[in-house]
Amino acid sequence: MKTNTTISIVISQGPFARICGKEGVDLALVCAAFEQKVNLIFVDEGVFHLVKTQDANAIDDKTHDKQLQALAFYEIEHLYADSQSLRRYSLEHGDLLDTVELQSSDEIHQLCRQSKQTVTF
Repeated sequence: MKTNTTISIVISQGPFARICGKEGVDLALVCAAFEQKVNLIFVDEGVFHLVKTQDANAIDDKTHDKQLQALAFYEIEHLYADSQSLRRYSLEHGDLLDTVELQSSDEIHQLCRQSKQTVTF
């Protein structure tokens, strides 16, 4: 049974420049394992984690899109992307994984304010 405590995890770093995004997803999984409600939020360059067609072979790295697609299995039901960030990088909702919900920056700030904790990567 999930608790009423919500943690928002905000990922703002791109997927291949640093390991921060993967660490954010890992934290989300750990929190879910301890029955915390998780809002996983992608802003700025972090929205690139959510792009469906990524190929990390050219830089000898791995994507974690399969891990992101399995979040519902861990009862992480809220996967958000900042709509302004999408526009900034010329991305569209259809470019992202199917489970992503678009939110305005104001709505994302509200989600974070309503959370017991917010962690940014």
